Amino acid sequence: MTRSPDPAKTTPFPAGMQGTVVGDRYHLDSVLGEGGMGVVYLAKDTVLDRSVALKIFRDGMEDKARTASESQLLASLNHPALVTLFDAHVAEHAPRYLVMEYVDGPTLQSVLTAGPLPARTVARIARDLAEALHVVHRAGIVHRDVKPSNVLLRPSSVPGEQFHAKLADFGIAYLLDSTRLTVPGTVIGTAAYLSPEQVTGASPGPASDIYSLGLVLIETLTGRRAFAQESGTEAALARLAGDPVVPASLGTEWGAVLTDMTARDPAHRPSALDVVVRVAEFGIRPAAAPLDDTVADPVPVLPDTRDADPSTLVLSDVIGSPSESESELRAGNRRRAVTRWTVALVALVGVGAVLFGVAALLPGEEPALPPALPAVDEPLGSHLEQLMDSVSP
Repeated sequence: MTRSPDPAKTTPFPAGMQGTVVGDRYHLDSVLGEGGMGVVYLAKDTVLDRSVALKIFRDGMEDKARTASESQLLASLNHPALVTLFDAHVAEHAPRYLVMEYVDGPTLQSVLTAGPLPARTVARIARDLAEALHVVHRAGIVHRDVKPSNVLLRPSSVPGEQFHAKLADFGIAYLLDSTRLTVPGTVIGTAAYLSPEQVTGASPGPASDIYSLGLVLIETLTGRRAFAQESGTEAALARLAGDPVVPASLGTEWGAVLTDMTARDPAHRPSALDVVVRVAEFGIRPAAAPLDDTVADPVPVLPDTRDADPSTLVLSDVIGSPSESESELRAGNRRRAVTRWTVALVALVGVGAVLFGVAALLPGEEPALPPALPAVDEPLGSHLEQLMDSVSP
């Protein structure tokens, strides 16, 4: 097992710690991201020989309380769309850190720099995140900072699915049944994705996460932030003056669910589970079934023989370039038509033979010649000759 480096190299400040080992176990490689609370490193677990994401927190009494809170929250939650907590060090001495599952994929924020994502992909992401929030809210927790940079995307191995989304960073999560870690009225969260109640300093609830998720989905579908003001203050205050615009081009299904998710009144927003159910139906509703489940045999198309010259009758089908199924249908039509013509010709030959025999029995009459029949294409012509030979005297 790798030994800890010299204590002089282990600084309580999270920046610039690449190459060091923390906890006598985790070798810090590169920086994955950085925020106000600390830095997230890609690290190597030298005991289990696997890659992990290690978040080192900055100093501060308030941050210490949040660090303990975050570790307990993550440890208590279990869902494929939530980042798994492996280890934690929240003691008084630095560095204080969390060791989490490493998601080998980009953040949603980095993916959106290339433009919006297809609606099918967004529906998959929306369902993953809504399921994660359902688990979080059921545990009495509000994430409070749902935004593209906190959404990790792992490539999917399922055909037709591009990503699986994971919700990360519970560093500023708010426990519904515990004392707030900040002074009442303090705004916590990212300005571009705050709910109206968060802007006013009111206590956030599960509906606040639903509002933020709605803004994230609008941006993911359009490639533009719903509140794109330059300053955080302007962006935060903008939602108090108006609701986000949901483009009609997104369609009625997306328009309805996004409008409900970003309703001004939290009581009018759907729950996370409601979002899961509604998004799961997008694009997979079966087509309307016919009134009668039975499928009638197609009516064969035969030539109109009422005014046609018998010598020019030809069995044919509708002119065109049939598909494979159409070819099979028409082949069946021809077989049925050939059968009908064969029966008709046999009957005609039988009548001719009877008349011929009767005429031969009448005294003083010359034997009648076989009746002249219309020209018929092969193979009916050969069949007709064989029939005539079999009934001729």
